[in-house]
Amino acid sequence: MTRIIAGFGGVGKTTLAKKYKNVLDLESTPYKYLIENYGNYDAEAVKGQGIAKKELNPDFPNNYVAAIQENIGKYDYILVWCHPEQSLPNLDKAHIDYEIFLPTRDALDEYRQRFINRGNSEEYVNRVSSKEDYDKRLPQWKALGKPIVFLEAGETLESYLTAHPEYPKLMPRDNI
Repeated sequence: MTRIIAGFGGVGKTTLAKKYKNVLDLESTPYKYLIENYGNYDAEAVKGQGIAKKELNPDFPNNYVAAIQENIGKYDYILVWCHPEQSLPNLDKAHIDYEIFLPTRDALDEYRQRFINRGNSEEYVNRVSSKEDYDKRLPQWKALGKPIVFLEAGETLESYLTAHPEYPKLMPRDNI
């Protein structure tokens, strides 16, 4: 059974998918935007730094939901965008079950540093690590009625999943 995990930015979705063959990080950016020469950009740069000529894709979010549905059963984990207003209600409409992984409020300073370390823009860093924005969105995430896992400072999605045997075992890629 595929586990859909809606993970807050910085929990380690991209890292997890690079290390394990049974994990798909379904980054929303290529579905949300029409980006000329998208393949020439680093995914982190596109989502966290902004790229000129980035216009909304009229097929979003339906194209994103379809991509999730197409990959159910192919992976043990599909990691998705965690936006409580834009992406998650569309998963609910499509009857796609998911869990939400968020940092604790106290861990946001660590996440801020993670965003800086990975080269995200100042605007992105300030917006995504904002305690005020977190406080605004937390009730929205809770209102979705889905299980929420709160990651403490120093904890990542990988460390959580490997410490909890109720989750499928992560399968390392052969080329690592």
